[in-house]
Amino acid sequence: MARGCFFLILDQPLMFSYQSLLVGAIPGIGGLMYEIILVLTLLAGCLMPVQPAMNAIVAQWTNSAFFAAFLSFFVGTVALGLVCQILPNSWPARPALLQIPWWCWTAGILGAFFVTMTLVAIPRLGALTTIALLVAGQMLISLVMDHYGWFGIPVQVASPGRMLGALFLVVGVLCIQKF
Repeated sequence: MARGCFFLILDQPLMFSYQSLLVGAIPGIGGLMYEIILVLTLLAGCLMPVQPAMNAIVAQWTNSAFFAAFLSFFVGTVALGLVCQILPNSWPARPALLQIPWWCWTAGILGAFFVTMTLVAIPRLGALTTIALLVAGQMLISLVMDHYGWFGIPVQVASPGRMLGALFLVVGVLCIQKF
């Protein structure tokens, strides 16, 4: 049985297991936990332009975008290693690691590309244009991923309304760049 954590947030008791929160195994999530996840996701979004701006400063000081990206990943890896040491049941058993599809191991390469491109783009395009392009790209590929159910995502058909929303984002990026 996974150990849990008890919080008192806004005078409301909240109990959750670390595994449920971190693995996303919270069926029918709702209520306060849902609101906390929404707020933390918004916070993560707010930090999206901050990280590449900080990495760009490191790149300027070291004269290397690749070293800045490496440093970002290194510090993040150490931080996550500490989290895994603190939280119970965070390290998987070796058999679980051997069952991961080979192509999932390449996600780190995608992350390295993302971090490097953002720290290169921010000082040249500005934070707003860079993040607008990132969000538009994320929305477009997410629309396709949802429609076809890639990577085990539940299928959500690319309805005309969803496609129109994605088009608005692309138009928004064009407006941000032009004006």
